[in-house]
Amino acid sequence: MILRRLVELAERLPDLPPTGYQPGFITKIVRLRSDGSLLDVVPTTGEKRGKREGLTMMVPREMPQRTSETRPRLLCDNANYVLEKTRKKDTPEKVAQRHAAYRALLEECVQHTSDPSVKAVLQWVDHGGPEALRDDPKIAEDDEFAFEVDGVRPVDLKSVRDFWANQSPAEHRGVCIATGRSGPIVARMPAPIKGIPGGQPSGTALISVNNPSGCSYGLEAAYNSPIGVKTAEQASNALNWLLSDDRHRLPIGRTVFVYWTREPVEFDLWNLLHQPDPAHVGRLISAVRRGGTLPQIDDSDFYVLALSAYVSRVVVRDYLETTLQRLQLCLGRWFALLDLVSNNGVPSNPPGLFALSASLYREVADMAPDIPAILLRSAITGAPLPERLLALAIRRNQSMQGPFYELNKRRRISEPRMALIKALIQQNQKEDIPLEALATIHPDPAYHCGRLLAALDRIQRAALGDINATVVDKFYGSACASPGSVLGALLNNAQSHLAKLRKDNRDYFHQLLLEEILSAIGPSFPRTLSLHRQGLFALGFYHQKAHDRAQATANKTAKEGATA
Repeated sequence: MILRRLVELAERLPDLPPTGYQPGFITKIVRLRSDGSLLDVVPTTGEKRGKREGLTMMVPREMPQRTSETRPRLLCDNANYVLEKTRKKDTPEKVAQRHAAYRALLEECVQHTSDPSVKAVLQWVDHGGPEALRDDPKIAEDDEFAFEVDGVRPVDLKSVRDFWANQSPAEHRGVCIATGRSGPIVARMPAPIKGIPGGQPSGTALISVNNPSGCSYGLEAAYNSPIGVKTAEQASNALNWLLSDDRHRLPIGRTVFVYWTREPVEFDLWNLLHQPDPAHVGRLISAVRRGGTLPQIDDSDFYVLALSAYVSRVVVRDYLETTLQRLQLCLGRWFALLDLVSNNGVPSNPPGLFALSASLYREVADMAPDIPAILLRSAITGAPLPERLLALAIRRNQSMQGPFYELNKRRRISEPRMALIKALIQQNQKEDIPLEALATIHPDPAYHCGRLLAALDRIQRAALGDINATVVDKFYGSACASPGSVLGALLNNAQSHLAKLRKDNRDYFHQLLLEEILSAIGPSFPRTLSLHRQGLFALGFYHQKAHDRAQATANKTAKEGATA
């Protein structure tokens, strides 16, 4: 199915490489006259690859990609083939064999095309052109050459392209799994897939079998999955096009997502999921809540593919098919689940996929490659989030002694992690209780135990000012897992802080807040909390903190207004 959809995409893309062509990094242009005499050698500029400077051009490429065997490329090749220039790892016999194969391919192209520019290149080869450049100090052994004859590049000519398109005959025939047509099939995918995080710079293989355990019924290489020659090239080119276009790719950690539609549609999914626009998200949520749709989005088929790499192979993490109308409703539900007040108590910006995924780990490099794929599937299909994400979030909270992350050696509230915890709790919640902000009527004592720890932290800070280690720093983990063993003692210790605040006439509403929270908890603290209830504890802690900050800001604004 994936290959079929990629072929459909390739058939409507106007700028894919011609048959047998791939982007190549050319470092030198050999310019010739029509009689085959050398005009000059011009270095190309514009791009950097390592220490080399050059230019990417569409050039003939052998298919499948050569390794150690002799397989020349038409006209555009390296110094080893074009100039018979020996490298340290080569034997003179091998280099001579490669150059002879390169010349034979040129001669065959001249016989089939009768093109004057290709004939000029062959004349240059036969009249000592390679020998003249072979020891030139300006020529490096890793140079890649293209030719230009009287201002014309032979590789761009239709006759040359048609000749090269017929130079890779398949050795086997079969029924293509993507199209169902009988015909030549490939032993290996014709073009490496580039742009997948963690993959080899030279590219990774979409379909590859090279060990006996992977072979079935005596079928080796890609014959296990028979793919037509044209289909294989179209699918590879379409996937490389998606991976090279920022409008169709979203890399997150070691996973990259690509998406496309059956017909061209102006819909930027990646900006919506990576850096969500609050106004757009608001429209999606409103559409879901009123049970409608967004008419400006066509109901076209939509496809998304999640990929990572294992050494030289592509790993397909997930593949989804839906429609844009269904997609927008699922995204509306997704953002409604994630809707959460900011840590300052004001409406927050919706979190992107990267922020959500990274919030579960200390370092981005630690991120499991399947986590972004899980989040994406939930976002665009409405599938429930797995409980193991809640375990990851709670574990991260425990490691940081609260819903924090570290930035420049300072702890800050992780809003994306709390939004994910809120979504995980709300998707399984039976009661219709909004969890976007402080919920004083929540029926679960675990939620109010989190509120109590936030209130105790505020009382301590009000009484003692900035201190090295607060009650949150010391007791968040134990209070979250076993509130009954910790909160009672902390509540008793807080009485001395309250007494100091009363003595300084700074008690304000602290005592009333404690009474309200304790009334909501009930006669006793829960002894232990399940994973789900630890999520509620974290949410109560976060909500109370956000509410307190918003209240402090409002009080400050009111005082400034009164004195103005």
